Amino acid sequence: MKTHDAINTTVYHVAYAPAIAKAYLFHWGCNLKCRGCLCNKEINCMALEENLDVVLRDPKLPKPESPSQFLPLDHLMDTLSKVPVKEVLFEGQEASIDPAYGAITKALKEKFHSYITLNTNGVKLPDLTYTDEVVMSLKAVTPETYREYTLHTNNRVLRNFAEVYDRGIKLRAESVFIPGLIDQEETEKIAEFVGVIDKAIPYRIDAYFESGADNPWRRATAQEMAAAVAAAKKHLINVTCTQQTAKKLEKTDLMYEVVRLY
Repeated sequence: MKTHDAINTTVYHVAYAPAIAKAYLFHWGCNLKCRGCLCNKEINCMALEENLDVVLRDPKLPKPESPSQFLPLDHLMDTLSKVPVKEVLFEGQEASIDPAYGAITKALKEKFHSYITLNTNGVKLPDLTYTDEVVMSLKAVTPETYREYTLHTNNRVLRNFAEVYDRGIKLRAESVFIPGLIDQEETEKIAEFVGVIDKAIPYRIDAYFESGADNPWRRATAQEMAAAVAAAKKHLINVTCTQQTAKKLEKTDLMYEVVRLY
């Protein structure tokens, strides 16, 4: 049987919100090639004070360098042991493809009894035995649109979304509204797909901001986001959206302070 110190992870960054005792684990590596990926701009937590300008950064700036160090499981647990940990959110590029995902969640449950949420693109389902909630980014349901944005097919994603629901795991859906690509029509199709499974599944629509030097898309407007939410509400009960309207965020704009643990 492996011990913690024999298990490597793809975790390269750990952020933490002291007010709610929530840790954010950032994993490196992905199985999609999303053209508007945030990692074209920033690979660490956007809520850190030094990253509050991410939305407004020039998308033509060089991409961040790939991380060179990763936390073995024993070091990860030692890092988290320094603070109370009520919740843990797995994110970054794609946490589901970390071979250690099951081992990490098991260790967190045994040591901290934390509430564990997985943010995922849904292409691959890891061992969800110790996962309390899954937030799945559906990108698009129209196959051609999904392929244009991710360079992959979405058949497995849509099947996995339904599978997570059928397994009784708490489930939420997300997508990014991109004018000219994943627009109001496509957003409504995503909501319709989710609503067929269960109208009560929460759905969050994030406003696209420029990321990726060669992308032609502009930022979404507040009017477009409102229209997208209204369209999605034809099929779902709980629809929200996120959009940064301030030209520059300040620490006081955040609900909770977030600090770096690693």
